[in-house]
Amino acid sequence: MVTAKNTWEEIKEAQPEIALIPIGTIEQHGRHLPVGTDWLVAEARGRELGRELGAYVLPAMPFGCSVEHMGFPGTVTLRPATLAAFLEDLVESLYRQGFRKIVVLSTHGGNWILKPTLRELNFEHPDLMLIWAHAMSAEPPPDIHAGEGETATMLHYYPELVRERREDCSPAYTQEYNDYVGLDVTTDTGVWGRPSRASAEKAATSLQGATERQVKYIRETFGRLEELRNRRQRAEQ
Repeated sequence: MVTAKNTWEEIKEAQPEIALIPIGTIEQHGRHLPVGTDWLVAEARGRELGRELGAYVLPAMPFGCSVEHMGFPGTVTLRPATLAAFLEDLVESLYRQGFRKIVVLSTHGGNWILKPTLRELNFEHPDLMLIWAHAMSAEPPPDIHAGEGETATMLHYYPELVRERREDCSPAYTQEYNDYVGLDVTTDTGVWGRPSRASAEKAATSLQGATERQVKYIRETFGRLEELRNRRQRAEQ
């Protein structure tokens, strides 16, 4: 492992194949933990992973997207576009340095913008392997695109638009590989699932239940938001 504490010559001699970018944030963590918790954990986790991978570990980025915590003193936040631009600039710098294997580690769930940014960078540079340090799932999901679920939904709403040629495909990869190379590589036809099993009748029942649950959720959420905002207004008076 090499870090920013090494000289350029030491980094050149080490010839690390992988670069690792840890990203945290500065936000409140209750009365018992420091506001730098996510950043400090990113530093520590970055070092641990770097040692195992023999990577060039960059200093952990302390700032992330924490707007939901701004009501507590000490929290600072970036706009999602700012964090995305940060990742783009770092990756482009590493790419120019010759790195083709880069790992992004985030210790804060609110840094969601990193995932689509990572996807875009992979497609901009076909020879780049920019991966997310966090496995999305242990097993390949059975049905995520144009499979039984989506085909059944279309059979229910627009049966005239569903063609007869339904080709099943069950890739042996987990879903994040679609962000790295695209579905034209992970699948043969763009299908991930079993459209041959789709049924309009089965979809009608599940969609009715989904509509009822969503209506209930929407109404309850608007009501609770109104209560919470009234609470804030009372506290500010």
